[in-house]
Amino acid sequence: MTKTYWLEELLSNPRNFIDGFYKQGKYYEKIKHWHENNKKRKNPRSYFVFTLDEEDAKKNATFSTYELGIKEHMIHRGYISKIANLLPMSILKENLLKLSGVQIEENVFIAPEVTIDPVLRGWIRFRKGSSIGWGVKCFNHLFQENGRIIIGYIDIGEGASIGGFVSIAPGVTIGKKANIGAEVKIGPGVTIGNNVKIGPGSLISPFVSIGESAEVGIGSLVTESVSPYTKVQGNPAKVVENKTKNKKPKLDLIVNPNIEKSDQAI
Repeated sequence: MTKTYWLEELLSNPRNFIDGFYKQGKYYEKIKHWHENNKKRKNPRSYFVFTLDEEDAKKNATFSTYELGIKEHMIHRGYISKIANLLPMSILKENLLKLSGVQIEENVFIAPEVTIDPVLRGWIRFRKGSSIGWGVKCFNHLFQENGRIIIGYIDIGEGASIGGFVSIAPGVTIGKKANIGAEVKIGPGVTIGNNVKIGPGSLISPFVSIGESAEVGIGSLVTESVSPYTKVQGNPAKVVENKTKNKKPKLDLIVNPNIEKSDQAI
């Protein structure tokens, strides 16, 4: 039988080593099992839904969160995250957020008063050149009245811009150079493609997708998936314009109308 030394375990899997010092709840173990299996998938899932036991479902969300196995280390990460959120963007702020479990790539801007869920460490990622506005809220877990829990990753794409007071639910993926206006609410399991524009005050319903280069008008309620290169607007949002990828100018815009038809042919 091969004996594993603590130093070897620490170096090979520091997260599991540290978590081993704390008693873990049954829901934490369930999430951990899903997370480990998910990493082996060719196309990893962005969110996971499960139902609390009947007894736990009757309890309030605060206690249920505690039962997820987030004991002292969750509280400590929460304090670290809150301290970081009070600071302007700096090396100190970036390092504190990384310490609390946020994955941050280079040239990322994070404004003050950003709320980052400390429950699931490493499940929020801000990619290179992204910008997170004042008062943005990122939650990796969401409790519903029927006892369901939705958990998921939040992935903000390279060069994406998130406006002030945007609310981002678990399982949300935002593509490269997407532009999300202020006070937008994004439901769980939403996928937003590259170069998408979403107007301020819009609401994106859970589990829909918005295709590449699509545009959502100001104050719209998106209840169905939006096709790529499409503009939608209204409550509920309806298609108002279909864009064409790499649209070319019409021929009559580049041909001199004064030239006789006989002279146009060469």
